[in-house]
Amino acid sequence: MSNPKILSQDELVAVRARLQEQGKVVVQCHGCFDIVHPGHIHYLKFAREQGDVLIVSVSGDQQVDKGADRPYIPEELRLENLAALELVDYVCLDHNDWAGPVLERLRPDVYVKGREYEQKADPRFARERQIVEGYGGKIIFSSGDVVYSSTYILEQFRERFPLRHSKVESFCRRNSITRPKLDELLRAGAGLRVLVLGDPVLDHYIHCDAQGIAAESPILTVSPLREDWFLGAGALIARQLLAFGAEASFVTPLNQSDASRQFRTQLADAGVEVIAIEDDARPTYVKTRYLVEARKILKVNVGRYAPLSTIATEHVIKTLRARLPEFDAMVVLDFGYGMFGRTLTDAVSALSRELGKPYFIDVSGATRANIRKFKGPRLATPTEEELRVAFSDSESGISNLALRYFRETGAGDLVTTMGKRGAVLFAPPIQGAHRLVTDYLPSLAHIPLDTVGAGDVFLTTTCLTALSGRPLAMGVYLASAVAAVHMQHLGNDPVSVVDIERFLDGRPELHPVE
Repeated sequence: MSNPKILSQDELVAVRARLQEQGKVVVQCHGCFDIVHPGHIHYLKFAREQGDVLIVSVSGDQQVDKGADRPYIPEELRLENLAALELVDYVCLDHNDWAGPVLERLRPDVYVKGREYEQKADPRFARERQIVEGYGGKIIFSSGDVVYSSTYILEQFRERFPLRHSKVESFCRRNSITRPKLDELLRAGAGLRVLVLGDPVLDHYIHCDAQGIAAESPILTVSPLREDWFLGAGALIARQLLAFGAEASFVTPLNQSDASRQFRTQLADAGVEVIAIEDDARPTYVKTRYLVEARKILKVNVGRYAPLSTIATEHVIKTLRARLPEFDAMVVLDFGYGMFGRTLTDAVSALSRELGKPYFIDVSGATRANIRKFKGPRLATPTEEELRVAFSDSESGISNLALRYFRETGAGDLVTTMGKRGAVLFAPPIQGAHRLVTDYLPSLAHIPLDTVGAGDVFLTTTCLTALSGRPLAMGVYLASAVAAVHMQHLGNDPVSVVDIERFLDGRPELHPVE
């Protein structure tokens, strides 16, 4: 960074020693400083008046615990914003989740906190206070006359702060994501074999011409023009695996209906091995969408909730035991239609451990498909809503829910998708840590045309990333790119590598200007 006020902590330790020799009184403030507002200026001005030199330590992006998409301003810009203020002498970045370690290193004569901390029972501040007073420093609380909130400002004016690209750029830089590495990852699926387990789903699109309002009743009259059929859910995952150069087989319950025969034929023609579990009591699920000028006007779901029979469940378990050793991993997709009862979900977890084959899980239809019942997955990719419904909790922070999820399931990693807001990555809790290690990536999609299947190709891409040994953050970036391309088209076809490469060609964060 070019601003001479922005120093590393090591550099500041040396500066602090010189200031002490000169008899200067050093004051320190610590915080996020997401959007610098009048309340911050008042706080910093008060702090500067308490001594000769003002140091501000700033929490790193991954240490800010104010919501999934916070901080809104990347750490580099937050440092620059503070360094631009005349009343601030030095600024440093801090990658700890509380101020204690940086206070111990810099040992300011005065540590200034907001007035709200004077009566607030905050255990972390209590420890910070103990550190400062322990070496002879003092705590001063700033005046509370001017109160503003970055959170409130963002909630009211978020659309006026278009910083998405800066956050994506910071994500790539922080995780060493480059175009050559992504090109390697795109081809890392070659030779991998993945077993997919889930319900049979057909997506039916009927394109219509609108003819106006019917005379008999105020309803829209349409005339069908053409129809398209797509393989959805787990079948799309299997096809996307093929598009990445992997091999895929799909274990799914089928009957002798026309829809089941169509499903079986389409999937086999696509090059996916169909491992059918015969169960006449369960339907093939058909989701029909009516569209006028590429806009959906009505959706009709055909297929009822139908628990898998005991016989069919045992057949699935025997099939998994016999076939899973041939594969590198398994992808499980629960749409809440009744396929995954307790016996099968327990068997999935047990066989994964017993055979040493990782499995990856996602759910859809949160009211019946609960992500919590699947134990020990290598990775789970629920939406924020699905995670909240699983815990019947609409109020807690998403990091809190993620921590509870890890403790209950023993999952390897968790990625929570949030639609147009992007995705949050969570690593398992480290013993002794105050919070989870997280990272946030804004959505790479511009104006989605059709979101159907986006979560399925996202899961597929993160699965192949994990199997290839690449970092999760790189996989989430590529998965977000694949999902963005998928949403540019109507229907549920897999995304080609050529289309992904074309999309990456246009991403500015992958082509930084020197």
